Amino acid sequence: MDKTKLLQSYLSNMQVDVSEAHYTKVNVNWKAPEFTPSINRFYYIVEGEGRLTIDGEAFHPKPGQLFLMPAGVKQSYSTISDNTFAKHWCHFAATIGDMPLFQIIKIPSFIEVRDPELVTALFLKLAQEFRNPGIAGMLRTRATMLELLSYFLEHTVIENIRLAATDSVAKLTAVLRHIDSHLGEAVSVEELAKLAHLHPNYFIKFFKTHLGDSPIQYINKRKLDHAKTLLHTTNLSIKEIAEATGMELHYFSRLFKQTAGMSPTVYRMLREG
Repeated sequence: MDKTKLLQSYLSNMQVDVSEAHYTKVNVNWKAPEFTPSINRFYYIVEGEGRLTIDGEAFHPKPGQLFLMPAGVKQSYSTISDNTFAKHWCHFAATIGDMPLFQIIKIPSFIEVRDPELVTALFLKLAQEFRNPGIAGMLRTRATMLELLSYFLEHTVIENIRLAATDSVAKLTAVLRHIDSHLGEAVSVEELAKLAHLHPNYFIKFFKTHLGDSPIQYINKRKLDHAKTLLHTTNLSIKEIAEATGMELHYFSRLFKQTAGMSPTVYRMLREG
């Protein structure tokens, strides 16, 4: 399981929630001494100058840079002249299961925005939808927030994205790699729990806390993703694809239809046009 697939496994269950979204020209008194926030922040600098400190590292952001200030990390900010920041900004929560995203994945503090019109449009849309009190506005707010996060990750060099060096992440990473390398076999919870050196009952809670799915739900999702790839990239029969995912044909067909809304045969026909 390569790094990209591993990150995809974590991010597939990410949830986001926006608590603030605005455009501001800060005043000369804009300042906060060191604090540790419970929410994440994006600052997209449009003009001006100032100072940010994130996890002990000082920055002087320039126009065209998009900064991430993650929750749970010591930070501060201040003006340094009368030429203050004008910035698009938002506060948001991002979680995988019950875990804050940036406690699992570590990424650089900023990127250089290559598409200023696109990013500006996303922030304006985020602020507009955030003020929309309807259900549709809430959904579009989350969708736009996901677009901004996707943009940030897409324009971060993959080598600079890493998993947190914690015991929990190390255990879970080993489990995910094991699942991915045994998609054609029946993998038990007991087997995975042993790999993580945890009691099976505790392991189930541990897994769901970190990924939002139970181990069996996650395994089935990965098997079905693998099956979909085989359906549109090979000429294997449905029976052979079921076997390649370690499932009996009847169970495979029923599970596929439950999750995809169509049979494997229909899915293949639609993919072939």
